Amino acid sequence: MLSNEERKLLADAYEKGYKTKDLSEIFKISVNSVNRIIRQKKRTGSCELKTHNCGRKSILTESGLKHIPELIDKQPDITINEIIEKLCLKVTNETVRKAVVKMGYVYKKKSLYASGRYRP
Repeated sequence: MLSNEERKLLADAYEKGYKTKDLSEIFKISVNSVNRIIRQKKRTGSCELKTHNCGRKSILTESGLKHIPELIDKQPDITINEIIEKLCLKVTNETVRKAVVKMGYVYKKKSLYASGRYRP
């Protein structure tokens, strides 16, 4: 994969009259890749990588993300399942848990001890 700088050099060389086959040998990429970069330059005016389109998009919408902190502030001991029920979200527990952690909230596990645990 070529960096943005190499892509610009490739586009400039093509505009100066180099053939696609020569450019593919110089940059050590396929002729199809050269043609794709040149088409992108002609279509959009830029030959930079489209990294903003990479990765899986979150199912959780902005409105859902906005209401989660409000619920947690009102009821600090709310569970992930209760958040999903109150906001009528159609996502998994893990999706909401990751969003809550990303917002900076932490939780402690409540542990149940025997009443006589600390007796002498």
